[in-house]
Amino acid sequence: MRLYFLRHASASDIATSDAERKLTKEGQDESRVAGRALARLGVEPTRIFSSPLVRARQTVEIVAAELKFSGHLVILRELLNDTPTPALLKALKSYGDADELLLVGHMPSLAEHLAALIGAKTAEGLPLEKGGIACIELETSRVDTGQLRWLMRQKQLRRIADRRR
Repeated sequence: MRLYFLRHASASDIATSDAERKLTKEGQDESRVAGRALARLGVEPTRIFSSPLVRARQTVEIVAAELKFSGHLVILRELLNDTPTPALLKALKSYGDADELLLVGHMPSLAEHLAALIGAKTAEGLPLEKGGIACIELETSRVDTGQLRWLMRQKQLRRIADRRR
């Protein structure tokens, strides 16, 4: 199984609450770049999950459109910060087996999940900038069993997204 961890794109600092922060125009562009890059990389998620926060949901909607994803987008509370990785894995497992899952969430929890899955002691060396993506391959749905396949920043994703076919 492959898990793609996408940090939500850039959001406004002005909102009635943190949960209601919306993507900026830059964030919308970052989301399109992430979606196009994933499409160019041949990623075809079986399911797409998003944190319930507005900026993550908006990111996932744009990415799903770029991927031409026709499935149902799932809101998953376990993608909020402070969720232990085993709880996230348990929630994902409840949706059945899948080859590729796209998860859109927040820092620092995304880096913490990455670290736990690959058996790293800290998340310090796993910088996931806004609109950045990491790919982990898992043979079993357990911590310490994953392999980090790649981690890309917006600059790298943009190069992939802008390539001519």
